[in-house]
Amino acid sequence: MFIILEGCGTLRVAGEMLPVSAGDTIFIPPGPDYPHQLINSSDAPLTYLSISTREQPELVEYPDSGKYQAMAFTGDYQARYLQRPSASLDYWQDEP
Repeated sequence: MFIILEGCGTLRVAGEMLPVSAGDTIFIPPGPDYPHQLINSSDAPLTYLSISTREQPELVEYPDSGKYQAMAFTGDYQARYLQRPSASLDYWQDEP
């Protein structure tokens, strides 16, 4: 969920470009059908709150660049893995 606090911009979601401005509350369902991006399309700052479940691990797809990211955080430990599917290895590769 995003809450626009100040300014105006554009929400890019599921192939659409939608105007957003202060006072707007935006809910975007999870999943690959709703890729989203907030863009500041003005000269003034765009200030917003981003509220998430932060469930672990977080799996993210970047459809424009064809990348995937997996992230997990526990205390001081952080694990991040970013890759394109074309670089994937077979599970059994190089295993006895």
